[in-house]
Order: sequence, then structure tokens, then C-alpha cells
Amino acid sequence: MMPSFTSHISVPRPAYSQARENLVKAIPPKLLCLLACGGVDCRYEGPDCWKLNQQVIRGLFSSWVTDDIIAMARPSNHLINKYNIIDQFQRLNIRSVINMQLPGEHAHCGPPLDLQSGFTYSPQIFMDNDIYFYNFGMPDFGVSSLVGIIDGVKVLAFAANEGRVAVHCHAGLGRTGVLIACYLIYTLRISPSEAVHYVRIKRPRSIQTRAQISQVFDFARLLATQLVQYPDLSLRHGAPFTLQHYLNRQALLLHGQEARKLRHTPKVVYLLCVRLSCLALGLPSPPEVHVELDKRSALRTLGRTVKETLVSKQYLPLLNEGRKVSWARSLSVSSWDEPLGFFERKREVLLDKRSYSESDLSKMTVNEDVELSPYCRAALGNEKHWCVQDLIRADLTSASPVCGTLSSGDQTTKKESHISNIPLSNMRTSSSCGKMTKCGTIKSLPKYSSNLELCRNMRNPGPTSMARPVAKAMAEYGPPGDTILQRSALLQEELNSSDCGWALLVTESDPHVLCCLLWTWLEKLRDPVLSPEDVEKLSIVGSNRKPLSVLKKPQRHTIFCLLSCVSSVTSLCPHREDSVLQRLMSALTRRPQEDMTSLVALMRVLKASLRETYQSYSDLTRACSTSATL
Repeated sequence: MMPSFTSHISVPRPAYSQARENLVKAIPPKLLCLLACGGVDCRYEGPDCWKLNQQVIRGLFSSWVTDDIIAMARPSNHLINKYNIIDQFQRLNIRSVINMQLPGEHAHCGPPLDLQSGFTYSPQIFMDNDIYFYNFGMPDFGVSSLVGIIDGVKVLAFAANEGRVAVHCHAGLGRTGVLIACYLIYTLRISPSEAVHYVRIKRPRSIQTRAQISQVFDFARLLATQLVQYPDLSLRHGAPFTLQHYLNRQALLLHGQEARKLRHTPKVVYLLCVRLSCLALGLPSPPEVHVELDKRSALRTLGRTVKETLVSKQYLPLLNEGRKVSWARSLSVSSWDEPLGFFERKREVLLDKRSYSESDLSKMTVNEDVELSPYCRAALGNEKHWCVQDLIRADLTSASPVCGTLSSGDQTTKKESHISNIPLSNMRTSSSCGKMTKCGTIKSLPKYSSNLELCRNMRNPGPTSMARPVAKAMAEYGPPGDTILQRSALLQEELNSSDCGWALLVTESDPHVLCCLLWTWLEKLRDPVLSPEDVEKLSIVGSNRKPLSVLKKPQRHTIFCLLSCVSSVTSLCPHREDSVLQRLMSALTRRPQEDMTSLVALMRVLKASLRETYQSYSDLTRACSTSATL
């Protein structure tokens, strides 16, 4: 059996001595290449110096770092043609190439550079074969700006969702390793030490210089300041934030279509509104739910691979029973803030309840076949999705290296609920929820004087609707019960500690928990969404057709998202419209319930804006109905 080790994980050391690094800095890059690289016979310019197991791409010094990412030496036109590298890429489903070189570098190594691109190959060769090409130049043996690294990491994350990715610099070691290590920190929220050690295990001699190691740590420190979704003063970076501050953080983290769609809308507000709307209308889960569940599955698999690799090489300790703590807490982003100089971090890491042999580790697999509860099957239609209690139960056992663990004394039996002690009966609805109907497409958008009139002209969404309990939950002012608070706190903690938290959020089925999360987020902002000055501006807009236009874009888009949710929820319960809007006003202005009667002008503005959001409701029903038929 593998013994237990100290709880300290060693800080990575550079591959080069200080003297060698100083020499490399002192010599111009072109002269260094001419003197030290070997010219035409450079070992990184072909397969002659490498065994077959060092060439996952035949003809190139290359290695799998994850199941979806290959680190490799740079290809050339000659090697691409000789070894049919394009065909190899297509067989392996490599859809993207990321080049970390600067044009013109290492001109004396291997074949002559391509005159147009400045690299040893023409990127057009890949693009002509439907392989995307990206270039994020970084000096050899050096680093780029943190902004450049963040852009590269987000592109790598996007490319990995589209297919497999090949990353290269000259040798595929230093700069390539930096990008992949930062990607692992970005996706798994592991520590920089763990990321560097893992990349070096899979690709020996990666991340070579002190500057490169330092950049990985700097990236982790920067990322740690951006990840908190709910203010929590117990966290180092958990101070309350403003709406604009949150959106700035979000812009740094999101990429692709999600970043464009949520440019002015907080992701947490958007997903909560979508979830409440779908519950109220009895719609199947929209695409956002599928995306988050797929992401969670991929993170769990990658996280387990990283964890097992580090444990098997004795970089990550197996602790004694009495010293176990939560994996999620041990990987808290606050632990990334290490002083420059690479002081050793002192933290305890919980892995599993017992030690494993090498053979045991190789046999461990992620079990994704968790049985759904009847309520989850009803709420999500006939699709096989994770139910929220199953998600949390799985995340709080040793199966997940990313999302936390429980000690033996805390684990529940199959007949018990998860750690927040919510009875499973609270998470179920009647058997009538098993039926689903599709919402018809609305061909025209008539004008309505009230939500009640609008409601009478809508089609009945079917027996799966939970509009009444959702509307009631949204209208409630009083403090939630202990069970709801526990559940809400658990989800907030998961969102703050792991990217898997989004999957838990989009599968939560208790409207009281969802409303608690929504109002808590709005009310914990450092400044209210609507300041007294904003309320005054809205009160004097008069008959403006778009009264919210006087607000800033973040305010306008956030309120529109919230009103879209209110519109869809109250469309079936019009008698709840005023009370839900009053609760919304209270959260937006941070004013008590008794003051709502004095905000008549604001109520009038929100009601006028509510009519505009009906088109958004129509889009939501069409999108959800379409996803159900795919």
C-alpha cells in the first residue's frame, strides 16, 4: 500500500540553473539559436532523437497532457508532408492548433522558415483542412503579459470544447507548459504547484525557467481574485462587490458565446432566472443546463486524472484518517496567494478514505451513472440529467477531486438526504409532473394592458407547471427557514469554490432555494442595483416608451433579465404580479417592505417594462421547446 506523506506539496523548481538562465538572457535569441540549438540537426525538428512513445503525433516530439490536449514540438511543412500530420490530426480529432512562438524565431533550426508566416509552416495548411489556428506569441524562455495568458487560456478552453487541441512552441516544453498549467488552474482551480507538477509528469522538463514558474503562480493569484460569486468575508477575496465589478470579473473569466451573451448580465442572475422560468412554465431544461452538466462531467473526469497522477507520483499526499479535510476547501483559491519566492504552502488535502496501490489507482473511474430521483425526472422531462441531491451527494464523496469530500462520519445513507438534511420529500412534486407539453410558437405580439389580459391569451403550458409555488416563493419577504438557508449556503459555497457549482445551481428544483439565492445575491451587492438617484431618474421619465434606457447598460440588462423572469412566472399567476414586483423593487433598491408603497412611480415603470419582456418570454419558450425536440 502507498504510505501517507506530509501535507506539504513541494514547490516546483526551475529546470535551468540560475547561471544558465542569466546566460540565456544575456545572449541575443538569434545568436543563441545559432550556437546552441544544433542547426538543421536540432533534435526538436524531427523524430530521430525520440522514441515512438514520445511521438503521439508521428514525426513530432509530442505527448498527451490531458485527454484533449497534446503538447508538441513545432511542426514544419516538410514534416507535415512526410508524416501526413494533417491526416493524423483528423484521425485524432485535433481541431485546433495553438502556436506560442513569435514569427522569425529559431530561424537556424531545422528547415527554412515560411516566408509569409515567419514560422516553419504555413498556418493556411491547417485552416484549409478545417483545423483552427491561433497564435499567442511569447518570447523563448520567457513570459508574456498576464492579459495575454488569460486570452490564451480562454481560447484553449474554447478549443477544447470543440475537439482536441495541439499546443506548441519550439520544443513544446517551456511556453507550451505554461499555457497548459494555467489552463488547468483556470478549469480545475487547483494550485499552481499542482498544475506545474502535473504538466511535468505528463511532459518532462516542461515550464523551464524561474520566470515561467513565476507566471503560473501570478496567474493563479490573479484568478483567485476573480472567482467569488457570493460575498463571503471568510474568504480572502470575498468582500462585497458592485454590479459593475462583478461584470468586470465575469468578462475576465467567460469566453465564446457565453461571454458575448452575458456581457452586461451577471451569469448567476441569468441562470437563476432561467431556472425559475422553466420551473414555473413546466418547460424542459434549456441548453444552458446541458452545457453546465456536460462541463461538470468533463471537470470531474479531468480532476480525477490530475489527482490520481499526482498521488501516484507522490506529489500529492495521502493523509491519515484523523487529518482529513474537504478537498474543495484545501484547494481554496485563497491558498493561491503565496508570496513571491515560492514559499511552501501549508495545507491539508483530503483525497480518499484509504491509501491506494498503483494498480488500484489505475482502476479508479468516475461513476456518472447516478440514479435520478422521481422529482428530478419529472422536472427535467424524459432526459437523463443529474438531480441536484445526487449531484451534491456525488460531489461530497471521494469520487470528485474538484468538488469536495465527506468523512465517514458525515456521509449519509441512501435513505437519507444530503448534508443539509433536507428530506427528499421536499425535493419532489406530484406524479402529474411527469407529463410535458410543448409551447406553441406565437406568431404575433399583441398589446396588453395588464399581465392578466396577457395571461388569458396564452396557451396553457401543461400540468408540469409550478407557477404558483414559484410565484409564491418569489413574493415572500420573510427570512427563509433553516433548511432553505442551509441549502442556499451550501450552493453559495459550491459556486465560490468550484466551477461544478453551476451544475448544482441549474438542477436545483426548490423554488424557495432558488429565490433565496437570487435575492441574496442582489442584496449582498456593495451598492444596490438602483441607487436613490436612479429611482428618482426613473420616476420622472414620464411616458417614455423605454423608461429603463435612462440607466446604465449593466443595470438595464440585469433588470430586464429579472423582469423577463417575473413576466414568465406571473403570466400564470397574475394575482401575484404586484407582490413579486414589490419584492423585486426591495432587492433592487435595498429598501424595506414598508417603503415599497412610496415607490409608486418605480412600480409604474417596472410594470411598463414588464410588457416589453413578453417577447423575451416567447423566445424562452421557443428555445426550450426546440431543445426538447433535438
